[in-house]
Amino acid sequence: MSGNRKEDGGIFFDPSDKELIEHYLDHKLKGIKGANDIIVDKDVYAKAPWLLDHNNHPLFMTDVWYYFTTRTQISEKKIGRGKNSKRRITGGDNDGCGSWKPNTTEDIIDKETRKIIGTKKTLTFTKSKKTKKQQKTGEGTSCAIVPGSDSSWIMT
Repeated sequence: MSGNRKEDGGIFFDPSDKELIEHYLDHKLKGIKGANDIIVDKDVYAKAPWLLDHNNHPLFMTDVWYYFTTRTQISEKKIGRGKNSKRRITGGDNDGCGSWKPNTTEDIIDKETRKIIGTKKTLTFTKSKKTKKQQKTGEGTSCAIVPGSDSSWIMT
């Protein structure tokens, strides 16, 4: 759950995928208080990643954050039918148009039971911008993808 902090030789929060699922997520779902306070709830899809109010816990490594977030289906009609999640950020006036694009998916396997206990998805934030027509009229919240605009923001 912890390791050596590179900057000062101290301890930092570095849980394994299994620990995140079995200790932190499981305890949160069961309503058990305590160690779960280190990971907060946040809608990471509400704003562009650089505009989020990040939880800078003293045990977190530099530029690493942990959040619980709710996965939302694209359409209420499709709940339970599809695998597509709502990951688009429309931004409004905050210049944060873009979306989280999935890159890789990996099953998290319990080494003892050899059963799948979760799935880990890696997402990259891709910037978008409003089209010229939308900028002139000030209407619309959709954005056009900017080619080659993958950012250094990665979420797993």
